[in-house]
Amino acid sequence: MDSREEAILKTLLYSKLFAYPLRKEELYNFLIGEKLSKNEFTKVLNKTELPINFSDGFYFLRGNQKLARKRRVKEKISMEKLGKAKRIISKLSLIPTIKLIGISGTLAMRNCVEDDDIDVFIIAEKGLTWTTRFLAAFFLIMLGVYRNKNSKEYRDKICLNLILGEKRMLFTEQDLFTAHEIVQLLPIFERDKTYNKFLTVNGWVKKFLPNAQIKHEAIFKRQQNNFDKLVMFILKIIFLEKILKRLQLFYMRKNVTKEKLEDSFIGLHPFDYKSYILKKYKEELDKFRLN
Repeated sequence: MDSREEAILKTLLYSKLFAYPLRKEELYNFLIGEKLSKNEFTKVLNKTELPINFSDGFYFLRGNQKLARKRRVKEKISMEKLGKAKRIISKLSLIPTIKLIGISGTLAMRNCVEDDDIDVFIIAEKGLTWTTRFLAAFFLIMLGVYRNKNSKEYRDKICLNLILGEKRMLFTEQDLFTAHEIVQLLPIFERDKTYNKFLTVNGWVKKFLPNAQIKHEAIFKRQQNNFDKLVMFILKIIFLEKILKRLQLFYMRKNVTKEKLEDSFIGLHPFDYKSYILKKYKEELDKFRLN
């Protein structure tokens, strides 16, 4: 097995962790660690003797035939959720401190089950990260679609998964999991071409996914107008950010576990899913004696 076949196998091992068989173009786009032309990739894929199968338009490791049918079902469920998410985000985008709203997690990959919530990624105006989180949470509560840690019913609720400030768009933890999250992020709203700025800052993803071609474009776009600028100026001079940060941290204090709560980085997942996935992925690689 040469390095090109290893890359295909690694990619399918990773997708297996998410019960997510891949179409040919996805297998190429998410190919791990090996830069190939599309022609070369096709030749290797057609001739390989790796333990993989192709069914219903998807590639997967042998023994996982049911995954193709399940993915079709999940895609249908995801499209319905995506429609709901777009309608909510179009309203959420009225908050002037928001520069980007994207969908992450299983919905971004159209891999949802019925009871899944909707993970949302936000980039906020520089210096107003906690203000943005407060306004977004309040707005979603008013709409009746906010998922907090104590929610018993979370189907189609919005989870404010990650909020970054503009000055903190670069991910310092650079690994395969984070690279995937960036590449598969589905932008829904942006101001001032923030999505392209975010991708440029995180160009390091090409080290892990060198063939990745990111073709997403935000559905809703706005430019910051004079009213927006006035609102930002007022919010900053009255030091609302510090007040709202202290209030939210006080409210969260009894429930904080592994969340990451910084000035320009609010990560609200209590379970370290990334470490779990990367550990499982290493175990899969070890089975095939891959690095």
